[in-house]
Amino acid sequence: MGSALVRASDDTDVTIIEPRERLGAGMAYSTTCPAHLLNVPAAKMSALPDKPSHFVEWLAANGYEQYDGRAFVPRSIFGDYLAGLSAESQRQNAQRFHHVRETAVAASIDRDGVYVECASGELLRGDFLVLAFGNADPAAWPNVSDEARGSGRFFASAWDPGALFPFDPDEDVLLLGTGLTAVDAVLGLRRNGHRGTISMVSRRGLLPHEHRLFDIPPAACPEAKSVSEFLSKVRGSAREANDAFDNWRIAIDGVRPKTNELWQAFALDDQRRFTRHVMPYWNVHRHRMAPEAAKALAELMAAGSLRMLAGRTENFTDAARTMTVSIRRRGSDERILIEAGRVINCSGPEHDFEKLPNPLVGCLLANGSITPHPLGIGLRVARNGAMIAKGGTASARLFAIGPVRYGTLIETTAIPEIRVQAHELSELLAHGLPTRRTWGQSQRRTADRRVRADYTV
Repeated sequence: MGSALVRASDDTDVTIIEPRERLGAGMAYSTTCPAHLLNVPAAKMSALPDKPSHFVEWLAANGYEQYDGRAFVPRSIFGDYLAGLSAESQRQNAQRFHHVRETAVAASIDRDGVYVECASGELLRGDFLVLAFGNADPAAWPNVSDEARGSGRFFASAWDPGALFPFDPDEDVLLLGTGLTAVDAVLGLRRNGHRGTISMVSRRGLLPHEHRLFDIPPAACPEAKSVSEFLSKVRGSAREANDAFDNWRIAIDGVRPKTNELWQAFALDDQRRFTRHVMPYWNVHRHRMAPEAAKALAELMAAGSLRMLAGRTENFTDAARTMTVSIRRRGSDERILIEAGRVINCSGPEHDFEKLPNPLVGCLLANGSITPHPLGIGLRVARNGAMIAKGGTASARLFAIGPVRYGTLIETTAIPEIRVQAHELSELLAHGLPTRRTWGQSQRRTADRRVRADYTV
């Protein structure tokens, strides 16, 4: 977002508040494991909407000629790509692109601007504030006791330090969740020398489908005014695609360009039904894993060292060397016990912003500057990215891109959507709103220098 802002105008100052040393990579692309791959081919991963082949060209120019546009590239390489773009923007715009390695803990808005307080007590001022959070940490897994959480065998996230590095390579591991994060955990564990049995459990036991590349255009997106009509038409299109091309995926990919348009046309009750009953099935068809990942998991399952379970976890009991987890199988009263040397929460990110342990979000919710989406996922956001305050009005100073828009949008976590959001919002802030003031300066109370910050991200 910062790079897009400085590109949008030569008369903008940008301050990014981010505690990490590198900008751009975030949680998703900070992994160093070469087995963690993008789940989209390289040709679709350009960060620049006006240069669709930019990432593929960057690969060729930076010694990665082995990857063409159809390759599923390691995420660490894509992280280097994003970090490089941010570093280049900082070098080229050193006087107006600032990175403050802090954590924002509070913010207030008045007629003069936006004021952001950092954990150190430093106060920054800007004309606009953009909430550009990436995905949050996983949602807390239910029924896990404090004793189990503090045992050293339970990991609240697959990205916790040491989560994928078992002390005993032969210990059994239980993964809570069966989505893409769980796939990453399996591949990471094996890459780090793990040899024991891995069990994966979720309520429905659904594993993401495999990407299969094809050279035929996606199916036409169906017109639909309700979820039931949408699902009926997508199923019909998928059957036709499977019969004609042995590939139902072109029907799902045909929906992608208009997913958000369709979503916003649905009534709130329809959206609620979709999130409660359809979303898990939609996700495994829509958010697919790289072919190499699918092959690795298939081989582990065939060897009996990876198993899938559908059910609900009930009790977590910590013993001397293992943790025992009771699981009630889906659709029955049967209960099974899993003994594991470690248990890793691989559920998806927490989307309920009222549950996030984020002090800035808590502050903005408390002062009414932002409001939860009625679906309980994401925040209320206007079509142009402006946050909607408690009174129902769209803010003139507070905006968002990415996962914050979830709920208002249904596709807002992947690069193809985020790059467009960043470009459009940058153009709006640089040229479309009258509230910028050329004299605005950040008040950095713990520093001697003063840095102008028209935009704080």
